[in-house]
Amino acid sequence: MTNRLPLIKLSLLRPFVSEFRERGIDPGPVFDSVGLTEEATLDPDLSIHVMVATQFVENAADVANDKFLGARVGSKLDLGGWPVLADAEARATTVGDYLSIFIARANEIASSANEYLNITGQNAVFGETRTFEPTIPPAQNDAFMVALGWAILQRALRDEVDPSRVTVVVSDPSVLPPEFDLMHPVKGDRMGFSIRFPSAWLSSSFDKMSADVAPKERLDADVGEFVHSFRQMVRAHIGQGGLSAAECADRASMSQQKLKRRLAFEGTGISNEIDFVRQEYARAALTETNRSISDIAAALGFSDVANFTRAFRRANSMTPTAYRKLQKTVDAGSTE
Repeated sequence: MTNRLPLIKLSLLRPFVSEFRERGIDPGPVFDSVGLTEEATLDPDLSIHVMVATQFVENAADVANDKFLGARVGSKLDLGGWPVLADAEARATTVGDYLSIFIARANEIASSANEYLNITGQNAVFGETRTFEPTIPPAQNDAFMVALGWAILQRALRDEVDPSRVTVVVSDPSVLPPEFDLMHPVKGDRMGFSIRFPSAWLSSSFDKMSADVAPKERLDADVGEFVHSFRQMVRAHIGQGGLSAAECADRASMSQQKLKRRLAFEGTGISNEIDFVRQEYARAALTETNRSISDIAAALGFSDVANFTRAFRRANSMTPTAYRKLQKTVDAGSTE
């Protein structure tokens, strides 16, 4: 145990807010039930006692009338849009990298639990140990984290992932949806969740990502006026050496913090939108021009072709060269 208060960033509740919005449910009553406001979740620096957050997600499941809410939110979380995962998305190339970076980041921003990855022979265990004794069962929180861990494994392994080789331990297995039954759910205590899986999976590459498990891109027709306008501004400058978050804020005549909060309210972020437009530009340049890949990479602000290729492959499930060849084949077929 620790003498520190068990705190977490309030912004980590945003995925539950987004889920409520998608379902057409007003999250206001859930915030009221724990003395919080939705606006407060837009402050990336604000922390709260973890039991307030735990009560929030438990109440959210009740209001949504969905005992599987935590697992549903964790399963479809945008792996590139959640703050704790952003660094891992940018840097990791294997499952082991991803979990290690995530653990380091999570332990930096929360004092309520210690995330860990233990490897013993043929088995690896990813989980957390809480630094306090929860006053209520953290059922939805455990379900969220287990579902998130499973999504990360699926992200890399795709069809090769075998749920029967996984064992999960949570405080309340009944809040896991039926698709988790093959993972041999085990009832544990309130002190943390765990996922045991073959240690060989840690070397699996994220280059295997498919469109089915990639973060969902929201097209212009699916976003609000502010996001659409912001994208138009980014499009006007993205091919001139790339754009930083600070430059975007300056061109939007807003402080970077205000812009971040405004986009967070729309369910996105500065880096998400820059990446969206960057990939849009790259695909068009590869399809509609004969520019070299190195020229396109430089125009988008990448330091070298390798970094551009890695980013493009993660977003489009193939290399720039393969994408260009595929589009030429499609165009040739359409003219026959």
